Amino acid sequence: MNKGTLMPQLRRAAAASFAAVSMASLVVAIGSFSGCSTIKGEKSAEDLSRSGPTILNTRVNPGTVELSRDMNPIRPVEILTEVKDFGANVNDVRVRFLEAPLEVKMSHVGGTTWRATLTPEQIRSLAVGNQTTQYRVSVIARNEDGQEAISRQAATVAVKAPDLSRTTS
Repeated sequence: MNKGTLMPQLRRAAAASFAAVSMASLVVAIGSFSGCSTIKGEKSAEDLSRSGPTILNTRVNPGTVELSRDMNPIRPVEILTEVKDFGANVNDVRVRFLEAPLEVKMSHVGGTTWRATLTPEQIRSLAVGNQTTQYRVSVIARNEDGQEAISRQAATVAVKAPDLSRTTS
């Protein structure tokens, strides 16, 4: 074979091989992402069927906790979440404050719903006078097999404390 005709043939073969590998990689990448498309706030069945607990829809009611002049919450404070596990019973769910040393055990309301009610003492421990302080909370769930999950997105609890330096008339 002539050296002049061998080089173009090798280049064509290398280009064809590269194109085949690139196409195969693209097909694998597309296949890996199919089924992952969900609307924000929704989970696909594939996400829910993984082993261990799945934590969904954590919410705080009210979002901003207002304290009276005697430093008591004006309304009760609840943190609610949904925990789903197809493989085992969920037996321990907790709310952890990320910026404060506070963790609160949640109680099972029914179905997939869990609730934590914060006490006035817990709220007072988070208050800073004359300020609204925001805290991020995450949820930790454990099933009877010992598998544990932590919520992917933190919810926010805001604590609005009064200015106690002002006197009331």
